[in-house]
Amino acid sequence: MKRLKIVEQTIIVMVFAVLIPFITIGFIISNISQQSVRSELTTNAILMSQMVGDAYQNYIKYSQAQLNQMASGFNYIENTMAKVQYFDEIEAKTKLFKNIDIVEKDRLPKGPYEINGNKLTLYSPIDKQNQYYLIAQIDIDIINQLIEKENQQNRKIYIFDYDSHELITSNAINQNTNNVLDDLVIKENINSGIFGENKNTPKVYYKIDSPNWLIIVDTTKHVTDKTINKARFRIILSLCLAALFIFVMVGLYTSYLYINIRQLFKGITAISKGNYDKKIHLLKSVFTPFEIVFLTKEFNYMANKISSSYEDLRNKNHELEKLNKFREDLINSTSHEFRTPLTSIIGYSSRLLRNDIKLDETTKTNSLKVIIQQAQRLSSMVEDLLVIPQLDSLSLKFNIEEIDLGNSINKTLEYLKSDVVEFKTDIDDGLNWIYADSSRLEQILVNLIDNAIKYSHNNAPIEIEAKNIGQMPVLKIKNKCEKISDEIKDKLFEKFIRADSTLTRTTRGTGLGLYIVKGLCDAMNINIKLDCEDDFIITLEFQDYVK
Repeated sequence: MKRLKIVEQTIIVMVFAVLIPFITIGFIISNISQQSVRSELTTNAILMSQMVGDAYQNYIKYSQAQLNQMASGFNYIENTMAKVQYFDEIEAKTKLFKNIDIVEKDRLPKGPYEINGNKLTLYSPIDKQNQYYLIAQIDIDIINQLIEKENQQNRKIYIFDYDSHELITSNAINQNTNNVLDDLVIKENINSGIFGENKNTPKVYYKIDSPNWLIIVDTTKHVTDKTINKARFRIILSLCLAALFIFVMVGLYTSYLYINIRQLFKGITAISKGNYDKKIHLLKSVFTPFEIVFLTKEFNYMANKISSSYEDLRNKNHELEKLNKFREDLINSTSHEFRTPLTSIIGYSSRLLRNDIKLDETTKTNSLKVIIQQAQRLSSMVEDLLVIPQLDSLSLKFNIEEIDLGNSINKTLEYLKSDVVEFKTDIDDGLNWIYADSSRLEQILVNLIDNAIKYSHNNAPIEIEAKNIGQMPVLKIKNKCEKISDEIKDKLFEKFIRADSTLTRTTRGTGLGLYIVKGLCDAMNINIKLDCEDDFIITLEFQDYVK
């Protein structure tokens, strides 16, 4: 029996596997195209009705929640001018509400929602007796524009209340809505459904509860005819083009496949005769099968894979070295810094507990002061260590409130007062208050001032200046210190970086203070600047302040 070649076998397969099935498929698709397009129209109408309903509902709920929040904070405003300013700021910042006003209960709209043109009226009580209400309008034209953008098939969209009163009509279509209402049949206890006798022009309703509206999406006959005719034409055209494309692609594929298989035959024959240097040269194109290319490139692939694995291993080792260095720095720094205060606490506590010596009250008081100071120092270092993972993972939480910056500075100076270093303060009496987390602000000030004390050259005075520049509060902390190298200066806000080197280290500290300060400042919208050309100057610009 004669064996057919690949080309001959392909021709026979094409006749039975392509021509006959395509003719059959053409008849089948011709009969089901109308049903498939009808189903698509219905599904799209359902999705459109749900999208419209959810868009209005979510927008109104969000606006009502914002209005309730405004109303709840209204009673905390003391005078009329402040209330007017409060309204103006809300309208300017949110751009959500218009015509904000306060009305009595008798002047409220009859229903829960009132539509006037493209404006929807919302209201919320501002007193416990519900006698006065905060009333405002929102622009629902934003939702209408979104719907018009998404409504690619230009369906007609109506919105009624549950009493069949028309509220909104999209696309500015002038049509008697009674025809829609006559066909409308709403099933009980079902939020959405399809109605109308003509299945090719499906009409869909969707009920929403807040507000109590009925969304109706009407597919017109023009839309239906246009989509069905286009679908039929595209199906026939696609079948013809697909058949032509298949014949062309199969012909090209067969020719390339035949040539490459011949090359494989030649290579196998050469290897069987001992010619191991024989290379298989393929005619590569999009028609070259993966399996054939795989046979010729497997070794190169494995080599690339091994190289890639080694590269990944080197990167992992580098990351492990960085983590190990971080661990060693953290252990060395904390163990060294914890040892001094712990030694002082243990020593003075042991002296207070001794019964073989008698201590006067002054000595006891001084010993307790040292214990408290060292315990506070330990607490400060622990707080610094705890805040680092939260800064790295951006998970630090803040309690933002109005804070008297001048008072916070004075409290910090009282806490850090030193018998060796003098503080020179210049705090403006009219310094604006700021918005910040009080505990985190104290942590920033303690780290900065304590850092200035540690590195103060020859116990020179530390100058602290707090003034309004424009309206923005600005704090400057200035101290004289040894010359800082450019290499260290560029890295002062990184972890474990200190102004003194490891070999000449003379000050205590973990090297984490400025890193923590930078992270907290960035999180609370505080701009921090460093200048160490002549003196060491840290500048904090509080961009969030009470105007």
